[in-house]
This record gives sequence, structure tokens and C-alpha cells, in this order.
Amino acid sequence: MRDVVEHRYSRDDMRLVTASFRTHHFVPHAHSEYAIAAIERGVEAVRYRGATEHAPAGSLLLLDADTIHAGRPGIAEGWDYRVFYLPPALVAELAGYRPTFPVPAPHDPPLAARLIRLHRRQDQNLLAAQEEFEALFTEILVRYTRRAITPTPPLPILKVQRHLAADLQRTPSLDELAGVAGLPRFQLLRAFRRETGLTPHAYLLQLRLRCAQQLLTAGHTVARAAAESGFYDQAHLHRHFRRTFAATPGRFARNDVQDRYGPPA
Repeated sequence: MRDVVEHRYSRDDMRLVTASFRTHHFVPHAHSEYAIAAIERGVEAVRYRGATEHAPAGSLLLLDADTIHAGRPGIAEGWDYRVFYLPPALVAELAGYRPTFPVPAPHDPPLAARLIRLHRRQDQNLLAAQEEFEALFTEILVRYTRRAITPTPPLPILKVQRHLAADLQRTPSLDELAGVAGLPRFQLLRAFRRETGLTPHAYLLQLRLRCAQQLLTAGHTVARAAAESGFYDQAHLHRHFRRTFAATPGRFARNDVQDRYGPPA
């Protein structure tokens, strides 16, 4: 089989690469970005900081920006991987400093699987995807860099909560919420999660579900409850309602009305 490389671009000047290499040997080179990857198949032999490490499937690949490295097949079948190329400014925003990865190829199948799932998402700009990005890359930084991420002090999270509650019909961007809070994006996510136990997107979902419950209790149809509480459609409401309350919206409405007014004569 031939070598295959696919590129796509995402928010914040991120470059996402999906590649399958059978024979290619990378000559020593450096990127202006950080390279954070997950090996999906095979083995890559990585030359980094004067040593060669073998990265089998389930490994992460963590390479600093502007650092010389090289790669080649570690077995005859080569390797497949998915790579996030992250500008240093984005990584510094995430960490609060410019980190260094001392170990280039830790074997960590759970984190590698999460990285692959995130890489496959086609909706990288959505709030939920950005929350997933922050949580995953923060865990990678905490686990595999030398410095811990400094906790953010108590912050005006109430402003963000009020902003989310003010209009359930729309999902604001992370940039918008950061502007409301007056905080860098990833500090906001960490602070919000610490203060509320939820991400902003999960908090907004709870507000929408509470609104839908109130509308159903008042006797409105499932369609109206879905539309007015900010869900895409009835199926969207149905999925989240059942997952949260172990009942469909229709059954909740019927049972709630009967409990309040008694069964029909």
C-alpha cells in the first residue's frame, strides 16, 4: 500500500493530519507548532533529543515546537497516526506557560483513544468540542510536562451563568463566554467546571431541560417544549430528556399531568 497523508485546518490555526505510512522515512526536521498525536496502527520509530523510541499503537506522540526530530517505520508494516499541530500561542494559553514534553512517546491507550475520537470530530468549532479539547489537552499537559497548571482563583462565573440563561435558543461560542467573564478561554472552562461541577455546555443543557420540564408540566406539547427550550427538534429533546430523567418527554408530561390533576374520568 502507498503512503497517504490528509490535512485539514481548524480553529485557532490548528492543523489536523491523518496519515498512513508504510515506507516513508522522515529526515531530521522541526515544526513551528507542537505535534501531539496518537498512533492508531503499527509502530513508529521516533528520533528525538538524541534518542530513538518506538511508539506502538496506543501511544501518544508529544513533540515540542521548533525541536528537531525524525521518524521511520518501526516495523515492516509501518504506522498510522492522527496528529494535532498546535501553534505555541494556543498551547501557552492552555497551560499558562510554554511547556516542554520530556518523553516523546508515552504508551497511554486511554488518552490515545480519546485523542483519536476528538481528531475525528468534524465540529471542532462547537462549544462542546472546545470543552472536550480543553479537558483532554489539559490532562496531557498535567500528566506529561514538568510543570503543573496553576489553579485559577475564584472568578465571576455568575456572569457566565446569567449569560447562558438569558437566551436558551442559542449556544454561545467559547470566545463569547470568555469575553463575558473577562478571562482567557481555557481558564474560564477550568474555573466554571470547578465552581459548578459542569462545563458551560453541560450547564446550558441542564437549563434547557429544566425549561422543557416546566413547559411540559404547564401542558404544552413536546414540539413546543423542544422549540422554546432551545433543542434542535423533538428527537434532540427526547434523547437528552430520557438520558437525564429515564423517561421520554411525552411520558413525563402524561404522568405529571395525571399526578397533579388525577387520571381522566
